Amino acid sequence: MTEQVDWNRISETYSTLHVRYPQGELIYQAGTYAAGSYLIADGLVSDQCTSSSTPLQHPPLEILGPGNLVGLEILLDPRSDLHLSCARAVTETNLLFFKRELFLEILEEEDGVRRHCIQGLAKRFYSLKQQPTYSGRASIEERMCNLLLKLADECGQRTENGNILLPVKVTPVILARLFGVSNAKALRIITSLPGVSSSETPINLSPEALHLWLADTSRVL
Repeated sequence: MTEQVDWNRISETYSTLHVRYPQGELIYQAGTYAAGSYLIADGLVSDQCTSSSTPLQHPPLEILGPGNLVGLEILLDPRSDLHLSCARAVTETNLLFFKRELFLEILEEEDGVRRHCIQGLAKRFYSLKQQPTYSGRASIEERMCNLLLKLADECGQRTENGNILLPVKVTPVILARLFGVSNAKALRIITSLPGVSSSETPINLSPEALHLWLADTSRVL
């Protein structure tokens, strides 16, 4: 678990900017100027690298919740002046925005923020390594399955029977937008997966059933 940081104190001490993005709005696009980094205070953000030059490949898609930082290209050496990925508000999202030089100053002065950043990046790194390779071999059903598991981990609420309820705002329509498919197709894919019920909101899923299905699919391949 990442270290708890008093972000209210950080915000007040360093006069950071509070910004809000409505559901579906682009936060930044790959190739645009990276003016700083963002902390997700509330809501969900999708972070996806630019499309591969190979048509059959699917770029990794991260879903990030409160406490995660995005726009960390500014930490690269040499520092990148441009965003290398595309971030979008999956739900209505509130963020703290840190200007480039201010964020570097905070990392120098606040040990807790520095540790939080390192722990968060390590968690994201190993999470991506555990996902199946994003290639032409990965079906849209497999990618949807992985996305549902990520959402369950980021923002799900466990029920008495061990299932996970996703936030009400995470609907088949939202998932369709993330995958760039029609609402009807997204719903068909979701309902085809074992242990997933989307007939009512919120979406109810069994992580165990989805992990078993992925393991069986991998063995077939």
